[in-house]
Amino acid sequence: MPFIAFLGCDGSGKSVVIAGVSERLAAEGYPIHRGHWRPKPFEKSTGSVSAADNPHGQPARGVAASMLKLIWLWLNWWVAWFRQLRYQSKSGYLLFDRFHADLLVDPTRYRYGGPGGIARFICAAMPQPDQVIFLDAPPEVLLARKQEVGFSALEASRAAYLKLVRGRPRFRTVDASRPLADVIEDVVSHLPHRG
Repeated sequence: MPFIAFLGCDGSGKSVVIAGVSERLAAEGYPIHRGHWRPKPFEKSTGSVSAADNPHGQPARGVAASMLKLIWLWLNWWVAWFRQLRYQSKSGYLLFDRFHADLLVDPTRYRYGGPGGIARFICAAMPQPDQVIFLDAPPEVLLARKQEVGFSALEASRAAYLKLVRGRPRFRTVDASRPLADVIEDVVSHLPHRG
């Protein structure tokens, strides 16, 4: 502890919030480790993350291909967890921009075409964050910041995130429509801090 994951619709400000939180925690002397969506223990890291220009623009894979990708996701998470992530979370803060539960909210983004029940089961069997921050904002605010997906898709994604967050004690909803400094302060003040 702590492994912290950030979720949010496109335009919620995940990248800038994570950067600001990282800067604050680093200034306090904590080692910071960052990841995005899926750890890549079998690939050489380039240190950069490419954003999808049209995350909903490709068709879903078939059921068999979706199952294989789901198993691949599970394998990547566990291999990375035992190789490095668990040590990083113990030595400092491990901050992830999206993580495997994002698939449950937005399967279209990941071209998942398999049964939802199997995806929920596999995601529950992967390493889990100590805290999940959902950066929430109304669709009109999100759309004003980023136009990668349409208004109706943002509405649907936001509703799915709010459903995912509801009733889960490790999940926190943060109002991301406020000024960036206020959002960062809110997140940092509620993080599990080390003694």
